Amino acid sequence: MMYIVAHIGADAYGGAEKATVLLLAGLRARGHRVLLYSPHERVQRPAEAAGLEVRSLHLGGDIALHDTFRFAAALRRERPDVVLLATWRKVWLGGLGARLARVPGVVARVGLSTDLPTTAKYRLSVRRLIDAVVVNAAEYREPFIAAGGLDPARVVAIPNGVRVPERRAEPGSVRRSLGLAPDTKVVGAVARLTPQKRLDRLIAALAALPADVHCVLAGDGRSRAELEAQAAALGVRERVHFLGYRTDIGDVLDAFDVFVLCSDKEGFASAMLEAMAAGVPVVCTPVSGVAEALGTEPGEEAPGVVVDFDPGAIADALGRLLSDPDRRRAMGAAGARRARQRFDFEDMLDAYEAVLRAAARPDGRRARPEPGLGE
Repeated sequence: MMYIVAHIGADAYGGAEKATVLLLAGLRARGHRVLLYSPHERVQRPAEAAGLEVRSLHLGGDIALHDTFRFAAALRRERPDVVLLATWRKVWLGGLGARLARVPGVVARVGLSTDLPTTAKYRLSVRRLIDAVVVNAAEYREPFIAAGGLDPARVVAIPNGVRVPERRAEPGSVRRSLGLAPDTKVVGAVARLTPQKRLDRLIAALAALPADVHCVLAGDGRSRAELEAQAAALGVRERVHFLGYRTDIGDVLDAFDVFVLCSDKEGFASAMLEAMAAGVPVVCTPVSGVAEALGTEPGEEAPGVVVDFDPGAIADALGRLLSDPDRRRAMGAAGARRARQRFDFEDMLDAYEAVLRAAARPDGRRARPEPGLGE
């Protein structure tokens, strides 16, 4: 068994952070010792709820070398087999700290398609401080390699794994709590309310749909007031239901007829995978990971529809699906099947174990991980 120390530097608990916490909890359940460092309570609380040992440790900006020395001192005390760095902006300080502490292996988990080693700092970090990089969508493995001029053997694609979201309440409970009838048409999203997610597109699309269509947004963030104001200005405020941060994702998804992903950029959207696993059809903008998630064999029903970023295109796709319950059922079944066959959580853990073990080789040589699920 390995001793794995991880660091999450993000100050929000979004999809990438949730995916990392679930990964670490899964590795812990397999018998590995896992310790997570994070300076932010928003990450610490759900990580502790998932059963992880959590300690606070801050890694600041590029010149905060005192933080690097603190991290190195902590790692010398802990003596882990491998360090997993889960925030792209921290690979420089975190990787340097791990090297100063002589940790056998260092792995970086990259969760966003725009996180590329395009500057000298990041190229130096991934070339000299990191043994293996895991990207979570196959389509941006090659761009990552090209941006850093990296040995392809050191960059592995492992798509996020997913379990069927747990249901905690009776079917229809979320709809009833919102005063929505069972036959009300509902579109929605589970996301941080931040500019990256572009939920303004979904609200604009809602305004173009019939008055009996409602929108449910589960999540919170700095864009909430702006989104509420937009909904009011478009005359749909009473049709947009802001749930805030929720942990009962299975029950929330039960309320949806269609799940919508309308971001500008993603890595591999865990919320989309959860919707698929729950049997909810999806409408997605063409961001990273969508083609891989929705790919099908010829003649098979696709789990979702990929549309342009324009709110009108989103509205058109939603209108067609909402008027075709048979297709929604077929797409939902296809999504659940694809999530089960292609994005199984245990398969993801197998792939990560292989990468982490390769990085922590006792002879101290550079790791050469086996190909991941996405290669």
